[in-house]
Amino acid sequence: MRDEQVVHEYAKALFDVALDKNMLDKVVQEVDFVGEFMTDPEFEGFFQSVKVDSEQKKSVFNKVFLHEVSTITRNFFWILFDNNREDLFNEIRNELERLIDEKRKRVLAKVVTAVPLTDDLKVKVQEKLSEATQKEVTVETIVDPSIVGGMLIYADGQIIDASVKSRLGHLRERLTLTR
Repeated sequence: MRDEQVVHEYAKALFDVALDKNMLDKVVQEVDFVGEFMTDPEFEGFFQSVKVDSEQKKSVFNKVFLHEVSTITRNFFWILFDNNREDLFNEIRNELERLIDEKRKRVLAKVVTAVPLTDDLKVKVQEKLSEATQKEVTVETIVDPSIVGGMLIYADGQIIDASVKSRLGHLRERLTLTR
């Protein structure tokens, strides 16, 4: 099974159980809380080591987090440990956030431009994307001079390429074909 499918299945299972138990916000906070510890190189190294078995990981997890997390969150991590999927934790966490955004009709749009967007233009892009997706859109801007001009938008699983670089590439292809 591909990692992408595994990541989605773990995140969806956690999402469904937390939603069913009306604990979605709490579980997300707990996963984020544990995730912050997982960024510590010592913790990360321990929990992702193949030399440490799942029972040792569960024991350390209980000592550190037992009173800090719900049974749902604890069981989620125990399943990760039992199935040696700790290395997918960050991807599962990102997928969980995506599922929550989808449920709450929110989307993160990454807007790439050659020069920084003005605040007015950022608001206009956000409004147009909200209108087009019928979702609450948060715009993250990225400056990449290599696109020359225009913009490239990644939002809701789609790519809108209105960059000058892309247009020049298409023009180059057309000119090459007509020779």
